[in-house]
Amino acid sequence: MRRSILALSMLLVGSAAFGQAKTMAKDEKLLAQAKALYTRSKAAFVKNPKDSKIKKGYIDATVSFGTISMNSPVLTPKQKYPQALKLYREALKIDPKNEIALNNKKMIESIYKSMNRPIPQ
Repeated sequence: MRRSILALSMLLVGSAAFGQAKTMAKDEKLLAQAKALYTRSKAAFVKNPKDSKIKKGYIDATVSFGTISMNSPVLTPKQKYPQALKLYREALKIDPKNEIALNNKKMIESIYKSMNRPIPQ
């Protein structure tokens, strides 16, 4: 009986670890895809900044990459929040009224202020 319980426990722990690793790999892939889309969109925007469709794609990709970075379990807080803040600021330079970027930027800055920490530049 004890061996059965021990074997079952080991199986559950092993499957939980496998599930966690699978989720982490999925999160890493999502982060990499968001970064790749951001990189392509930025390059297209730099080549043709007057094209409104390309401009919108760049802003959307930048904000999306910022949000995925901010919520990513793959990145540490010391990585994710400064990266997200940088991306939101980048989007706001092009589209100062972008609500998602503006709200998330303010949220991150207020968190730093509430912890009496300097806001990353």
